[in-house]
Amino acid sequence: MKKMYQRMGAVGTAAVLTAALTVPAFAAESSNGIAVQLNGENVAFTDAAPVVNQGRTFLPFRAVFEAMGVQVSNEGNTITAVRGDKTLQMTIGSTTATVTEGGKTSTITMDVAPYVDSATWRTYVPVRFAAEAFGCNVGWDADDQTVLIVDMDKLFGDATFTKMDNYISYLYKQQEGKNQATNGTVSLAAGVNKALIGSEEDLNLKMNGTVTGISSTTASQMAVELDLSDLAPLLAGDPAALGEEGLAQLKDSLAKTQLEVRMDVNTGKLYFYAPMLEAVQGGSGWYSLDLNALMKQSGLDFTQLVTMSAQNFSLEDTLRTALSVLPLDDKDVDYTVLSTLADTYVQLFGDSAFTQNGDTYTATYTQNVDGVDMTYTTVLTAQGEDIVSMQMNMDMAANAEGMNMNMGFKVYADSTKSTMDMNLDVSGLVTVTFNMDLGYQATDKAPETGLPEGVTATPLDGMVPTAASTNEVASPAR
Repeated sequence: MKKMYQRMGAVGTAAVLTAALTVPAFAAESSNGIAVQLNGENVAFTDAAPVVNQGRTFLPFRAVFEAMGVQVSNEGNTITAVRGDKTLQMTIGSTTATVTEGGKTSTITMDVAPYVDSATWRTYVPVRFAAEAFGCNVGWDADDQTVLIVDMDKLFGDATFTKMDNYISYLYKQQEGKNQATNGTVSLAAGVNKALIGSEEDLNLKMNGTVTGISSTTASQMAVELDLSDLAPLLAGDPAALGEEGLAQLKDSLAKTQLEVRMDVNTGKLYFYAPMLEAVQGGSGWYSLDLNALMKQSGLDFTQLVTMSAQNFSLEDTLRTALSVLPLDDKDVDYTVLSTLADTYVQLFGDSAFTQNGDTYTATYTQNVDGVDMTYTTVLTAQGEDIVSMQMNMDMAANAEGMNMNMGFKVYADSTKSTMDMNLDVSGLVTVTFNMDLGYQATDKAPETGLPEGVTATPLDGMVPTAASTNEVASPAR
């Protein structure tokens, strides 16, 4: 199920947004039963093997770092590792380390300290800290007792994403210093053939709604009002028992279903309002989530991630960050999944994927995953030196046991509007169409980010699973 989720994640992410380099093959596993896999290849340890100490896995640092292309040195009690403009320094017996990058040095506290093994005189460092310091994703395959390391810097090879970076920066410049008002519509229609549900008539449902909102560079407020009255017969269970008057009342209550989201990047607080849940779970209908705490469990800084200046936006860094939090726990497939995802992004958004025709740049990518044919098309439009709009199409087709599934997905966005269209058809038995059309314009209004006066929200913290919680954080690879 996890692998299917990750593959479908590639489809979903590509719909809205393997050229991987590997190190030379190393063949042997460590003598104490703990193996280390770097970029899908086992690392050989000749005179010093990985060990578990204080509940953590320690590696002889020279073997792994040099396989990653890191220059290492050990003078006195100081361990130094350098790659590019990043320098990591650790001290034997100390839990304090420093990382210098771009001329800036930060101090980090580890929970365990590097040490020298008295039997081999080899220097050992905690694997997770050392690898993550150089942007690696680290995991643990408990079944095969293998530490998994994926060097995220190498996943995208020499690919560049300057056209996409230009597009994001252009949008930022158009909206810089201005609050944006959002207004639009959303609709969904679904149909189920009567033969599939054993009914005398086909089931047809429609949903329509409006979207309004206000956003700034650090906050947003979005409200949706939906007409869900078509769902009344389904939610009633037994419409006959409910009676005409009861069914009419249920339809009226569903005709103006409200949803609202409020978020403040500075505090990391997210609130959402779902009054339809109030009758089921009680409370005020408002719920809260601490995004700072949630992201921190996955090793990310939410505020830093969201407030990163779009003027200096880097799609590669964003994609690398997204892939770095995917849990690793299977040595046989995880690296393949990550490298395939990275390759998909390169084929969709990388500069080398685009061909130019006048002011239009087009990238087309076809893929077959488990018998499902997918075609992606990304179209960028330029005005002068700026990329001012993006359109992305995805078409998917599958045939299994006489059933044909076809799905189309299209997104368009520029500085004034965005649209999304989706259609699904499963052999005429199930059909779904979805449309969203949003417009944007400058406003003097500011978004409301707190709870309404006198309202208490139900906290959802602890109810949402994280990458860390699903990746056996108690493993010796932590």
